[in-house]
Amino acid sequence: MTFDKEFATEELVLQRSENARAREDHLDNFAAGLGRPRRGEASMDEIASIKAPTLVIHGRDDRVVHFEAGLRLVSMISDSRLLLLNRCGHWAQLEHADEFNRVVRDFVLNTVPNA
Repeated sequence: MTFDKEFATEELVLQRSENARAREDHLDNFAAGLGRPRRGEASMDEIASIKAPTLVIHGRDDRVVHFEAGLRLVSMISDSRLLLLNRCGHWAQLEHADEFNRVVRDFVLNTVPNA
């Protein structure tokens, strides 16, 4: 899930396991969805109809969802921007925490009324 293997620590594995076990209902929902068809995805028209300011953050080295998915989203959402992080996998909020938090904070403060 991460570009840098140093993030894949035993501490992180234990923390994620503890967090998952803390909400048994979440685990039940996840398990119930295994083997089922996907619930559906937004159509291109639905995505293109998004009018809210939108921030997409994506790791260039994400092996779960390719960064081109982020490019596709911002090409369809009229008021959107993309932060593409180099040397970053699926967990941008972990691998680039300082930049992630700064960009999200600034986006919210500059686009959400009364934030």
